[in-house]
Amino acid sequence: MLIEVRTDGNIQGSEQFSDHVKTVVQTALDRFGDRIRRVDVHLSDSIGNKPGHDDKCCKIEARRDGREPIVVMQQETTMDQAIRGAVQSLKKSVENAFGKESTLDQLRDRH
Repeated sequence: MLIEVRTDGNIQGSEQFSDHVKTVVQTALDRFGDRIRRVDVHLSDSIGNKPGHDDKCCKIEARRDGREPIVVMQQETTMDQAIRGAVQSLKKSVENAFGKESTLDQLRDRH
């Protein structure tokens, strides 16, 4: 599974920060690694260095072969909260998507 991290101009995206984000995503989705081809993480800060509420955004797209991507977005006060919230939402969405697909495949096999 390839994980790409992109940041807007208001976020200092060091290699260490990028590696941390990749580790959080990899840990959450590790058991689905053979079924997810690519994960794109988009981080943004809508108002830059000014203090604000829920201005940090993490959008994650999980791409699978032959299926629509699974997309989640989380806005929070801190970037860490936004990342963790988005990763948890993505994990639930991926579990639901693969669970539904497995159920549909089983139903098709019976008929």
